[in-house]
Amino acid sequence: MSAEFYDDLAPYYHLIYDDWEQAIAQRGASLARLLQRHGVMPGQEVLDATCGIGTQTIGLLQHEYRVTASDLSAGAIARLRAELARRGLQTTTRLDDIRRLQHAAPGSFAALISCDNSIPHLLDDGQILQAMRSCLRALRPGGTAIFSVRDYANIPRRNPDLRLHAMRRQGATRELAYQLWEWEGDQYELRMYFTRDDGAGGCETHVFRGRYYAVTIARLLELMAEAGYVGTQRLDGEYFQPLLVGSRPG
Repeated sequence: MSAEFYDDLAPYYHLIYDDWEQAIAQRGASLARLLQRHGVMPGQEVLDATCGIGTQTIGLLQHEYRVTASDLSAGAIARLRAELARRGLQTTTRLDDIRRLQHAAPGSFAALISCDNSIPHLLDDGQILQAMRSCLRALRPGGTAIFSVRDYANIPRRNPDLRLHAMRRQGATRELAYQLWEWEGDQYELRMYFTRDDGAGGCETHVFRGRYYAVTIARLLELMAEAGYVGTQRLDGEYFQPLLVGSRPG
């Protein structure tokens, strides 16, 4: 379901930001600072295991990291490749599932990232544990993993819950991105809407559907520890979402 969701979403994904280029720069800078604090310096190998259309991949490339980008969505990978070409950037891109990371050689990366609330697309603890173990296996001894997620323990559960993401203006034209969440226990169905109003009576809306598991950060830290990470911690104020950080034993 996530692959189909992101395949369809890829041409529109940048619209969830007021300014995608600014988001690329800010997130790349935040992640580069954090990686360097953990001893992962520019020039070292980083795996972006849920790269999407490249927000973090491009940001880290701009800070001279050697990034391998993988995702289970062929549409997202195709959009990323187009964005890299447009910017004159090059990196390795792969179609891969974070639960297996079959194209990531064991012990091959100094760091791994999975950002923008990708992990909660895995709809139970067993799938998340499988992904955590795959990520750990891809790291070198002492390597660092960084995950960014929503803090579901502090998000009120309104049903339905309508959330505005961004509004962009170009002359009379307005482009809006908003979400509708509909809760079912510890999961919710997400409908992502993109509406374009040309200001002259023309209006079109595209709708995309996905699903999330509202797993808590406390539970994710437990699963990281069970997978074998050491030094696990939650970091706030470093990124637009809380970060979970852990290392492969050295």
